[in-house]
Amino acid sequence: MIEGHFIINPIAHAYDLSDANLQPNPYGRGLRDLLVKLHLVWNPPHLRVPAEVYMSNWPVEAVARTLFLETDVDMAANMYLRLDSWFRDGLCSRAKNVEAATRWPERYLTYVGVSPTQGLDVCLRDLEDQMKELPNSIGLKLYPDEVEPFRSWRMDDPKLAYPLFERAQKLGIKTVAIHKAIPNGPVPINPYRVDDVDGAAIHFPGLNFEIVHAGLAFVDETAHAIARFPNVYANLEITSLLMHHGPGMFSEILAQFLFWGGPEKIIYSDGTLFCHTQPLLEKFWNLEFTEELMAKYNLKQLTKNEKALILGGNYARIVGLDIEKAKAAIADDEFAKERRRTGIQKPYSNWLRMYEEERQGAGGKVRALA
Repeated sequence: MIEGHFIINPIAHAYDLSDANLQPNPYGRGLRDLLVKLHLVWNPPHLRVPAEVYMSNWPVEAVARTLFLETDVDMAANMYLRLDSWFRDGLCSRAKNVEAATRWPERYLTYVGVSPTQGLDVCLRDLEDQMKELPNSIGLKLYPDEVEPFRSWRMDDPKLAYPLFERAQKLGIKTVAIHKAIPNGPVPINPYRVDDVDGAAIHFPGLNFEIVHAGLAFVDETAHAIARFPNVYANLEITSLLMHHGPGMFSEILAQFLFWGGPEKIIYSDGTLFCHTQPLLEKFWNLEFTEELMAKYNLKQLTKNEKALILGGNYARIVGLDIEKAKAAIADDEFAKERRRTGIQKPYSNWLRMYEEERQGAGGKVRALA
């Protein structure tokens, strides 16, 4: 927590970026190259890990220990990702989703994932099967396209998307997170536009829709979407990393979202282990707009309560999480006990230790954090 406020990171992934997980096409390698470059360029030097660590199969436990021992995050959400044309396991596997939910049910919420380009019947069977496995899942994660061959779909397709959303809602799904704004490597950008979210929001007022990576492109359209539809939210995964790499740009994006939607329509997330959450939380908690930016958008400085909404309160509201019960559930768990013994631990210390132990077990070594 930060000053008593409950913190949620709704997107925290355990990727598999190993060579063995790449599909035999240029798209998987291209997306991996993009993710590597973002890690190495958008993070400051002391928050980068060696390339061989980054391009490995990340354990779910490494993500959990990083979040709950090295940062002020209290809960997180894990997603089954369906980048099936890029990575053999989709990048974050179904098995990892199950592990997060079963090992740490008080710490993790889960999203199931389907690939609409496979067709409605396949999606509905896949969705039903995953919800039987993880019946408490609160979200559905979707991507707008696939490759080999390239194909895409739209959120406002009444024959494909609407039956999927209807079934998801009946199964207890509260929120749909759609990847937008940043293309998955060397692919066309058109499917990553946000205009198709409008139809979904209109026809399914009982579902919430998260525009993931909000603001990295199509800022105006996203801002108008969160203003017009009470069930559309800006999710800042990766966008939040601009607090390191482009702080003025981040403030401008945030100001535009606040102008149109207010603090109640913005959700913080970052994508750990893609980056490290704690320095970003600290920057956001201490963020102040310039006088020029406040004048441009007729804004006041964000209050601590407004920042707390963005850092967890809004997300808890849309998924129906009782924060007081969640606080009680984790007050004496394994992470809370270790945290009381050690205090907040060094960035990436758990991931690097686990990686080194695995490598030494195989007769190898790993370089220290740069």
